[in-house]
Amino acid sequence: MATRFGKRMTKPLLFPRRLAAPASLTAAMVLTGANVVLGKAIVAEVPVYLFMLFRFLVSTAALLALVHGEPGPKLRQMQRGQARDLTFMALLGMIGFTALMFEGLKRTSASEAGIITATLPAVVALLGVAVMGERLTIAQAGAVGLAVAGLLLVAAGAERRWASLFGNLLVVGAVVCEASFVILGKRLAPPYQPLRLALGANLVGLTCAAPLALLQLPFDVGAISGSTWMLATWYALSASVFCLWLWYRGLPHVETWLAGLTTAAVPITALVAAVLLLAEAVDAWKLAGGVLVLGAIVLGALAQPPTARD
Repeated sequence: MATRFGKRMTKPLLFPRRLAAPASLTAAMVLTGANVVLGKAIVAEVPVYLFMLFRFLVSTAALLALVHGEPGPKLRQMQRGQARDLTFMALLGMIGFTALMFEGLKRTSASEAGIITATLPAVVALLGVAVMGERLTIAQAGAVGLAVAGLLLVAAGAERRWASLFGNLLVVGAVVCEASFVILGKRLAPPYQPLRLALGANLVGLTCAAPLALLQLPFDVGAISGSTWMLATWYALSASVFCLWLWYRGLPHVETWLAGLTTAAVPITALVAAVLLLAEAVDAWKLAGGVLVLGAIVLGALAQPPTARD
């Protein structure tokens, strides 16, 4: 009886624990989606590469103050392969994603950029199969399919108008970079802790952004408004500190396909933020799509992984 009672007592703890990691990843992607819209306002005044330098300066300073006392191995203890993964993760997921997304936002609308990022779950799932050798169960594939169905509803409700093909292609490139960021982070998250891993990625970003920023000098910094400086500071902290901490906090505890599924929150949040901040229209298609996407994330979180059944 005691053994059976003990088993009964442990079962209710599985769902909160199973939901905690996807919730952390989803929160990171919500911040990422909101930043898509904020980026549209920032690049209207600030050159892309100068902003990237500012972002990494702010975030690196913040992380240096926060990382002391965090347990786990130090960055200097990284093996050569881990350092390579960290470098590529920063180049693709931070430098590449920011540059391509911001350059794309200069040429297309925030809502269209948000819709294009709807391909993130599928791209991550495919990379997980190709790179990590993972397999999707029927339930997992169903959750991904539900998310894609929701995102298709969002796309169906989008306003049809001519937009810059080049800008949209740049956003597609940003999606591929973000998907690569998910895969590489999955290989690094254990055993490195969230803040230290975020610091390493930001140091690589800072090193790479500095020479790129020189290409856009001279520039009249005084021409940037105070509100834009506030948005840029928030973007730097949310994208490179809060978002990365949330992401690396949840990433070691989920499968790659589920991490990819939570990226579906990016286009939904981008559309909501576009409505609230840019007064863009929203309709029943987009609302229905958002409900399906959120349902897919919850369904995927509750789906028991194959290892738990074995």
